[in-house]
Amino acid sequence: MDTRARTMAKRNLGVLLLLSAACPWAGWWPLYFYTGLSTVMAGHRAVRYLRTWTFRRHVHEPVATVLDNVIRPRTPSGQGLVHVDIPKNFRDRDGADIRVHVPMDWPATKEDMATIHRLLEQRLSVSGTVATWTLTGRRPYGHFTMPAKPPKSVAMAGMLAAVATAADTDLVMGAGPTGQLISFDLTTDSPHLLINAQSMAGKSELLAWLIGQFMRRGYGVAVFDAKFVSHMWLRRIPGVLYAAESEELHEGLLWLDGELLRRARFVSSGGDPDVLVPLVAVLEEMNGATNRLRGYWKSIEGKGMSPALTALANLANMGREMRVHILLAGQSVTAKATGGPEGRESFGGRVMGKATSNAWRMLAPQVRPIPRHAGMPGRWHLVVGDALKEFQAPFCDIKKQEARLIEWATGGSPVADVPSMMLGAGDDATTRNARNGSSEAVSSPDGISLRRYANERGVDYQSLINWRNRRPDFPSEVGEGANRTKLYDQDHLNAFVRARLREPVDG
Repeated sequence: MDTRARTMAKRNLGVLLLLSAACPWAGWWPLYFYTGLSTVMAGHRAVRYLRTWTFRRHVHEPVATVLDNVIRPRTPSGQGLVHVDIPKNFRDRDGADIRVHVPMDWPATKEDMATIHRLLEQRLSVSGTVATWTLTGRRPYGHFTMPAKPPKSVAMAGMLAAVATAADTDLVMGAGPTGQLISFDLTTDSPHLLINAQSMAGKSELLAWLIGQFMRRGYGVAVFDAKFVSHMWLRRIPGVLYAAESEELHEGLLWLDGELLRRARFVSSGGDPDVLVPLVAVLEEMNGATNRLRGYWKSIEGKGMSPALTALANLANMGREMRVHILLAGQSVTAKATGGPEGRESFGGRVMGKATSNAWRMLAPQVRPIPRHAGMPGRWHLVVGDALKEFQAPFCDIKKQEARLIEWATGGSPVADVPSMMLGAGDDATTRNARNGSSEAVSSPDGISLRRYANERGVDYQSLINWRNRRPDFPSEVGEGANRTKLYDQDHLNAFVRARLREPVDG
């Protein structure tokens, strides 16, 4: 019970005692009247207290306890915190006010006020609040105003400059309050992101925005998509490993697990991590994928637990030294989707969008009260440790502006060829391209046939034939193979296909 409630209770008790003494001479009706009125008021207050009991227990009381421990030792009279007023909906209201009432003899130095401000933001998992102090009069207090909400929509074009100027270790998430840029630091101990969102929250748009940033920096992309069609635009980009069939998921996860082990051995033996080809693994709806992996393992008469599930549990445990980042996304990211509870704890950042209360309690229990979703696509909350940041992700419009997205994603550093790395597994394949200053696969001096190029790069073979017959700028032949097969320079084919992906593919 706070100070004001205690004062009201004492006042009511005093009035009741006074009426009890006066009632024998004035009749008993005043006592009955005031007793009934007090009962109604007490019942109303009890109902209000019960409704806010969870909020008081998990939010109000922890904040009051921390601030009291700071204020009391610094106050000459020994009085602690007078009162703290925290609106229950402070996370969901623009410019919500939080007030901290302090004793009159509190010294209120700049250091003390800064400490109160820092502890308040830390305990409430907020940032960017504006503090003003009113220290005159009988009730001095600190006034903390919550920042405005992020914009309702953000265009992709408006965020491209932010990506261009961002450090290579920062992943630009979107626009925060008052134009603030929200980023995720990839140099954290666990540089992996877990994305939990219900349908229509804008998950595909957010992932496209993040994957595009990785690709512009020369990262190879490996997609494990149990739904087959989550990221169709990535199927059009050569060098992207897209696994959807059960066998592809199984083999791809085993390769990635082995690749991480090779990288760990390379680094532990004194190798330079900077020469490793950077990779980003995109794991979509792994709850369904784990069922398919178990079924596939049984269909090939495997014994015991599927090694692909073991590989899944190993992925997030590798740190930043391996230069592999993981984007794990799903509608309900349970421990099953990450290979176990310990695997889920390895994700340094958690992005929540249109998430249920159960999802918040499961993935970010330290955040109280749970913020309400704004009801608009692209609105997200980034949780890193105890810090909570709200942002609006850019709208890439992958359905209507796929070509623009591909052009931007592939317009930076050369994208690493993951299928070629998978076919040429080994320590050399892990580091050779980086030592040569290129992330492209090393082409044979005799050239490569169009059919082999199509199979290795995931390009439609018939499209290559059509381009060769209709486009005068198609690369020239560089040699002739077995059975008079025409061979082409692989680097020239790479440049030509990249340019064509920005145009409609000829039928």
